[in-house]
Amino acid sequence: MIKKMTSLLLITLVFAVADEYLVRVDLNDERLTPLSQHGLKILAELEHTAIVLLTDSEFEKIQPFSHEILDVQPKEADYYLVLPMDSMIDLTVYGDVLLNDGDDYLLKLHGGMLEPLIRQKVMVKRLSFTPMVLQTGRVPSPPDHGAQLPDVFFNYAVQEMIDLVESDTILGNVQRLQDYGTRYSTHDSCFAAAGYIFDKFIAYGCDSVYLQYHETGYAPNVIGVKRGELYPDSIYTVICGHFDATSYLAPAIAPGADDNASGTAAVIEAARVMSDYQFEYSIRYIAFSGEEQGLYGSEHYAQLARSQGDSILGVINGDMIAYSDIQPESLEVFAKTYNPPCEPFADFFIATADTYTTLLTNKRMTTTMVYSDHAPFWDQGYLALCNIEDFWVENPYYHTPGDTIGAGYNDHLFCTEVTKAEIATLALLAIPYGTGIVEFENGKSESTRLMARPSIGKNFFTISLTTQSTDPVDLKIHDVTGRVVKNLVMLASDIGHQLSVKWDGTDNTGQKLPGGIYFLELTEEDATQTAKLVLFR
Repeated sequence: MIKKMTSLLLITLVFAVADEYLVRVDLNDERLTPLSQHGLKILAELEHTAIVLLTDSEFEKIQPFSHEILDVQPKEADYYLVLPMDSMIDLTVYGDVLLNDGDDYLLKLHGGMLEPLIRQKVMVKRLSFTPMVLQTGRVPSPPDHGAQLPDVFFNYAVQEMIDLVESDTILGNVQRLQDYGTRYSTHDSCFAAAGYIFDKFIAYGCDSVYLQYHETGYAPNVIGVKRGELYPDSIYTVICGHFDATSYLAPAIAPGADDNASGTAAVIEAARVMSDYQFEYSIRYIAFSGEEQGLYGSEHYAQLARSQGDSILGVINGDMIAYSDIQPESLEVFAKTYNPPCEPFADFFIATADTYTTLLTNKRMTTTMVYSDHAPFWDQGYLALCNIEDFWVENPYYHTPGDTIGAGYNDHLFCTEVTKAEIATLALLAIPYGTGIVEFENGKSESTRLMARPSIGKNFFTISLTTQSTDPVDLKIHDVTGRVVKNLVMLASDIGHQLSVKWDGTDNTGQKLPGGIYFLELTEEDATQTAKLVLFR
């Protein structure tokens, strides 16, 4: 009796002192929705369970659900979601296994065991104590910026960019990153690799380039910014890949050609081929560090983006895109089923790949593939995709010193096609600006001027031409591909020496046109004039 009372007293004391608890909650078909409705702070979603953070005063919220307390005072320890690629790995060597859900484990890491753990063939994600941001739909954008992905169509400017992609340039960047010998995040060579990527972004004309530090002693994220012509600030698209690496000989040796010089080279190539083009929305080219240690760099970036109120239209993450175990190889395109719902984004990427490349794709809807740099964006409610050659990992050189060109990196043509698909998707998301037809000034006299009022609007535009003639003039309206979408006739107006016509944003069939840039073109004798307008929807 005395022993039982002592045990009860100890438990009571622990719970009296403890302020916070790490709790496993079983999920039903409604997934995270009931938990969110009860105001629970959700840290992770697995196949059958969620991990939540509770305080003493919040225990009544958890009572309707089947649950288990995993640990107390969790912020005093380090926790990792771990996915072993080798069933022979004994995770208890590295920490306490608190939870096993399907293939995923929650590990309370022992002190000093992170480096030995990530030398193994494992994928890891540090458990963040920042609650997930749940989204039932697309991340809201500011008013009038649209809420849907654009239609996939053939765009000559995008095709020009794809034609500029050079496989030799991609391979050269992979070789240079491999040549550092190691890109383990805390090694001096990883800092040097960050400098190399920084210089590339500068050389390719990014409007700004900066290093973003996150964890003490870790190489920084490298971020290149290409500002949009219409939305230059915090509305943007992202292409990313991690540039750090690991192996069983890390930190001394970790060449990481496939994992993940391949994905980083795709980001660098995107910056190169898009350098001479302008876009409506801004683009961020990001090389993350600290991925192998648990997504440190991308976690820092995504949480900061959410706290700043950034509107991210979509994140394209490439991680291991250059190894083929069979021919033809297909790309696994991972998208989250909901919270946020990324399937339309995956369909958009696949349709773009079909339009501009020969790449074969395989859509994979998931709630649990959280082991690359797309996952922190999911946690913050942003649309994101993960592109990977195989899952499970089939590359025998994964996390080994053999991950080099010719071994772990064995299919350069596949890598090139993936790069093209990512660039095409990025370009269509950002929307090419001012392309499709040539703006002529030849033959234009000072006495004539074509203009639209307003130049940016939603429904109705008045298009006018100042001229000495009162004869009707044919006007063509082009979309950004150069296709004529509307034919109008400009007639004499009540204002002297001016022809005008109104346009309601419809095409020649009377259908409403999508928002975007449109070009006006008219020809008088041998003189051609053009003007631009922006249609919002």
